[in-house]
Amino acid sequence: MKPSTTLSFLLLLTTFAAATTAQAQSSEQSSQRKAHHVVIIWLKQHGDENARRKYIEGSKRLANLPGVLSYNIGTATSAKREHPSHALDDSYDIAISSSFESLQALENYLKHPKHHQVVQDVLKPLVDKYKVYDFVE
Repeated sequence: MKPSTTLSFLLLLTTFAAATTAQAQSSEQSSQRKAHHVVIIWLKQHGDENARRKYIEGSKRLANLPGVLSYNIGTATSAKREHPSHALDDSYDIAISSSFESLQALENYLKHPKHHQVVQDVLKPLVDKYKVYDFVE
């Protein structure tokens, strides 16, 4: 190999190794950070207080699963704003915001048999549609 070809190959190899190491460190760091799970729910019986209460009471069973740091659930509200915003969406019935020790804790929560049972037997029959937003700090 020519010296310039060897140098180019070494530079390429070094760049690849650095990128792989950075990706592994980033992945490891994100699994160590607190994770958040936000769920927005529209019920089949939109606006029905009994359906909301049933969903909220059923959902509270998930608050004590391992890895859960906080579990907040409530209904849509319209806070008064100085300037109206088209970004504001209060069309949903219920929102859940939960925090977890780590991304792994969130993943374990989602796989937990009690989570599956409550979602399938209690919550899902009440739901028309939902959106989930997960993120790490």
